[in-house]
Amino acid sequence: MILEKSTDDLRALLQATLEGLADDLLADTKKIISFETVSGGTPAQEARYREQIPACMDWLRTLAEKHGFVFQHWDHRAAEIEWKAEGEKGSVPFQTVGIASHIDVVTPVGQWKFGPFNAQVENGILYGRGIQDDKGPLIQSLYGMIAAKKLGVKLPFDVRIIIGTQEETGNWGDIDYYLEKRGAPDCSFTPDADFPIIIGEKGMYNARFVAKWPRVEPNGETGMEFVQLKGGERTNIIPSLTEVKLRFPVTAKHEVMKELVRETTRFTIENAGANVTLVPSDDRALEAEGTYEALVSFIGKAAHSSIPQKGHNAAVDALRFFSDIEALPPVVRTFIQFLAYIGADHEGETLGIASEHDFVGKTTSALTLVAIGPEGGDANLNIRPTMGLTCEEVEARCREAIAAFQEASGLEIELAEHSRCVDAIYLDPSRTEVAHFLGALQGAFESVTGKSGKPTSVGGTTYSKGFPNCCAFGPVLEGVDEELAHQPNECLAVTSIQRNALIYGLSLVLMAK
Repeated sequence: MILEKSTDDLRALLQATLEGLADDLLADTKKIISFETVSGGTPAQEARYREQIPACMDWLRTLAEKHGFVFQHWDHRAAEIEWKAEGEKGSVPFQTVGIASHIDVVTPVGQWKFGPFNAQVENGILYGRGIQDDKGPLIQSLYGMIAAKKLGVKLPFDVRIIIGTQEETGNWGDIDYYLEKRGAPDCSFTPDADFPIIIGEKGMYNARFVAKWPRVEPNGETGMEFVQLKGGERTNIIPSLTEVKLRFPVTAKHEVMKELVRETTRFTIENAGANVTLVPSDDRALEAEGTYEALVSFIGKAAHSSIPQKGHNAAVDALRFFSDIEALPPVVRTFIQFLAYIGADHEGETLGIASEHDFVGKTTSALTLVAIGPEGGDANLNIRPTMGLTCEEVEARCREAIAAFQEASGLEIELAEHSRCVDAIYLDPSRTEVAHFLGALQGAFESVTGKSGKPTSVGGTTYSKGFPNCCAFGPVLEGVDEELAHQPNECLAVTSIQRNALIYGLSLVLMAK
């Protein structure tokens, strides 16, 4: 029997099988990327998303059934590709194994070498939104199953590739619906983070700060009018662009622009990584009214909000810059100063939530959305609490910080209703029911890569929090692949795509031993 072969022999057989499937694996990866499934985006993106999700699922059905698997969906909110057990159940300590993936993606912000939904290979690297998060890993997992099935492996458990559609929104109503309709697998992994095995994840809490005030008038001395400060695309991405629009009398144009040039130059020199551009408006209608407009743009670097230190927050730059502009209305400037204070802090000390766990790591905090106008402001702080710090405690401390600031400044700030929050998780590897499962993942990873598969933790949030006995497993390998989820030019080497399919296929085979 094939399962009696050694791990090395099984790896070699699977690798040879996948080499014969290499062209199909690449073609199907390109195809799934082509579906424009941006969730939580603009109204136009949402309309396109509603069209493309069913289309993507129809294509997945055809692909799954072509290889002898069972496909089903539930109102296009969630779907599943199932490989039903062919071996004797009961020989391993679980009946079902889940692979939790998702086909929704984040907005493709920034400049791309190729169209984000037009996957292209250049120098052995495939570019496209979702190649890392999470369309690529879904196809890699599927091809791992295909290769194992072609070898004649008869698994003593069912395998379900679970396909979500709302992971990037933080809502996860898709998974709630799936679990209601189908129930949870006994053990699962989600190919939506890093290698090796991730058994600890920080929590997630979005603190939304809202302030309102009577409409402010232009500055009495300079005539400057604050129009808008706006930055960020979504709650889990570090803003790469924040724009501030100002108006002032044409008569003050020369003096104000000269001062803005001087101050933006100074700010750029004094702040490493800051990039500020000043663009005068060409709106002739405004000039005809005796008004001039300028747009101050702060350019940063996008990154996943769970690793804010890997990006450069354009919104924080804008807030810090305008904290010192005395010509702004006092109430606007006060709110800006509050946001600059908490936004520049990646560890939550300013909110009293700084904490650390010896395995999961430190709590992180990132300002991801901000919009301030003449009548109020709204901002989102994406907080990732570590083990031992609950979302309930985070909320309580945020309210305490707001109360202290209100008492000192007189500005009323509300902690508005937030999206779904989740606490940190830890999957104990010593538990009998998961030890065999995790051991197979570790064995497969080490056999394919030659690296240690010792479990670790991350600051991100994956579907691991949505399923019992679930861990994250790939697709990015540190030192080989660059982590580019949620960033422009998201990509993965073709060799890494093939490597991952081999790891996932071998993991399932080793679970059956």
